Amino acid sequence: MKNSQQKPYELLAPAGSFAALQAAVQNGADAVYLAGKEFGARKYATNFSAAELEEAVAYCHTRGVNVYVTVNTLVLNAEFARLKAYLDFLYVTGVDAIIVQDLGVLTYLRRTYPDLAIHCSTQMSVQTAADVKFLASLGVKRVILGREMSVAEIRQAKKETGVELEVFVHGALCISVSGQCLMSSLIGGRSGNRGCCAQPCRKKYTLYDLEQKRALPSAGGDYLLSTKDLCTIDCLKEIIDAGAFSLKLEGRMKSPEYVAVVVKAYRSILEAIYSHKKVDLESLRQALKIFNRGFTRGHLFGDRGTKLMSLDSPGNRGYYLGEVVDYNKRAGKMTLKLAADLYQNDEIQIRRKREIIGGRVERLEHKGRVVKQCTKGQICQVNFKHFAYPKEAVYKTYDQKLMQKYGKLCQKEQLTIPVKFKVKIKKDQPLSGSLTDGTYAVEGSTGVIPEKAVKVAVSANQVEAQFAKLGGTPFLAEKIEVDLDQGLAVPVKELNRLRRMLVEKLTAKRSRRYERKSRLHDLSEVKRTFSKKPKTITLTCSASNLVQLEKLLALGVEIIYYKDLKTLPAAVQLVREKLFQGKLIPEIFRLASDEGLQTYKKYVEQLGLDTVLVQSYGHIELFQDYKLVADFNLNIVNDYAYRFYHEKNFARITLSPELNLKQIASFNLDPGKTELVGYGYLPVMVMKHCVIDTVFNRQINCGLCQQSSYGLKDSLNEVFRIVKRDACCTEIYNAKKLFLLENLKALESKGIGYLRLNFLAETAEEVELIVRLYQKAIQSALTQADWEKITQIKAAGITYGHINRGIE
Repeated sequence: MKNSQQKPYELLAPAGSFAALQAAVQNGADAVYLAGKEFGARKYATNFSAAELEEAVAYCHTRGVNVYVTVNTLVLNAEFARLKAYLDFLYVTGVDAIIVQDLGVLTYLRRTYPDLAIHCSTQMSVQTAADVKFLASLGVKRVILGREMSVAEIRQAKKETGVELEVFVHGALCISVSGQCLMSSLIGGRSGNRGCCAQPCRKKYTLYDLEQKRALPSAGGDYLLSTKDLCTIDCLKEIIDAGAFSLKLEGRMKSPEYVAVVVKAYRSILEAIYSHKKVDLESLRQALKIFNRGFTRGHLFGDRGTKLMSLDSPGNRGYYLGEVVDYNKRAGKMTLKLAADLYQNDEIQIRRKREIIGGRVERLEHKGRVVKQCTKGQICQVNFKHFAYPKEAVYKTYDQKLMQKYGKLCQKEQLTIPVKFKVKIKKDQPLSGSLTDGTYAVEGSTGVIPEKAVKVAVSANQVEAQFAKLGGTPFLAEKIEVDLDQGLAVPVKELNRLRRMLVEKLTAKRSRRYERKSRLHDLSEVKRTFSKKPKTITLTCSASNLVQLEKLLALGVEIIYYKDLKTLPAAVQLVREKLFQGKLIPEIFRLASDEGLQTYKKYVEQLGLDTVLVQSYGHIELFQDYKLVADFNLNIVNDYAYRFYHEKNFARITLSPELNLKQIASFNLDPGKTELVGYGYLPVMVMKHCVIDTVFNRQINCGLCQQSSYGLKDSLNEVFRIVKRDACCTEIYNAKKLFLLENLKALESKGIGYLRLNFLAETAEEVELIVRLYQKAIQSALTQADWEKITQIKAAGITYGHINRGIE
């Protein structure tokens, strides 16, 4: 495989282990992304030790491949000293870019290592051109777009910004926007923002009618949040033409064989596109089925509903193998009619509505004889411990032959980087030579002076033959020039020694792209210290509708956020009628499109509002002329991120709900600007997907969500409320409401100046009860009757979130 030069794209491959890295490089990746043992969003991958990282960079750079290291988790204050040492190590080691999620990490990198490229992770929840524009203004080189963006939106983002855009083109999808999913975190303490997601989206759920109190069956299956795998092998040119430079393959938890298959398939397509050659798409699609949950073109091309979701299975679907003819229960044998070849040690599966059964083919028989393979069209018997019914479809989920084939391609040197040798064999001069790849050049000499030949003199052909022996290296001798005086003798071992010397020197030079020195102690940080004197907590409230708003006005709440754009004009009219002297602040929905954001801005301008609650970086870009409140969706978990917003003079800064009391205490907070959510149902997922229309197999904008209220019921009978937002986007809320009333004094002492009560579907009476209880708690005026009400609230089901336990 020839190592190609400048291309209009980059094929970016995952490397969860060194073997996977080799598989990626040898099968055509232009760049790889990987993680060290800490701070990566795939904590359970093998990942790389410090020594392995150094080896990986040298291996890749020698072969002309870029290395991007993920530091794409949220980083706590207590971890920053360790993080700084790690980032300095990566800088000195010579990685090509750092992939980040945390804005605090980004700002530290930009200031400390201005010459090191920063790539914004998909965990930064980039959904709009406005998001890209804001991040570009911070000096990043590349933005990894959210998987929810369409080709049209990619085109718009490229048109409005000059940064490189990276787009996922193959692999697993998250149903929730990356960086905005708290489901694993709030249910089990394993935070996706810390690389520990437990994948609750791959579990069974039932759609539940909250008004009629009944479960609604799904004909397609019960994995209502499980997506198919992305596959864009037949539409890569459209994605590149839209403005994507880096084409990203997902899979840091996958095997080296999987990486080899996928990289090779996409490299074949890309080379065919740009050389205008035909390629066997069907064969490549078949190879890609090495692991799949069914394929979708995703949000890139507008797939929604059942086109997007894998409702009947959360795992590998493999491909259709054949159907059951008979099952012998006593012998534990299943008879199959094959629609594809089957080999011993393949794995097979039968999928039913309520269960998935399968196993490895340890014994394969044909016409009474034990065989190692059977071919398409044959009838065979396999060991199978589960009862199978005639006519049931059987799928192959592991292909032994395919894995063996691609296993051979994982480490074997296949690259051919063209190089040119010049060899000088001159009388009375040491044997010497040079080697160049067109960019780098090296010289060397063995010190041995050629002698006069006694019998046979060395010839140019002999020299060329020895210098062409580059097996085991990524180089191919494209040209060998020999400057030779006649009649001289040179031992073959000396020719080989010179060749090896030059190759080693060139390898070393290619592997060291950058000459960087440590900057760990270059910059002394200037911290602004705020008054540690706590202020009495002020309540802020978030209303979802006009009924809640009216009650909050009557209760004297002075700062009110408002969620519903459609009724925002009526909300403004109401506060003016009530002569409200406080602040009504619209909440800008985090998944609003660029067009939707313009609508929000138009409303805000027309209604004469001066402050907005922002939930994404694009909101900051668009509303920069307004007073801003940073919402918890911006994932502020350290002083560096907090300081960024404080220096931008945000009115208030809402800390992440994933922090515990000890972690909050580690901040250098300004109580007059610091807010925390202290009550309410927290959103655990936000998605460009509607569970309701998918279950009922309806089209977008079907209106079913207006006819009733719905939730998702899990295996523990907990119900997570579904709320439809703009353009059939959906938010899923936690089954239990956050209740931090008993922590108010502790939070106040830690520097929290504002506490938000987040109302979702509460009645006016419920709003009044909660607000009055919190008002009394702030004043230390709770009565015995109040405590009895608090006991009832707790008995109905609450959560303290992470305030005590913290996240993994």
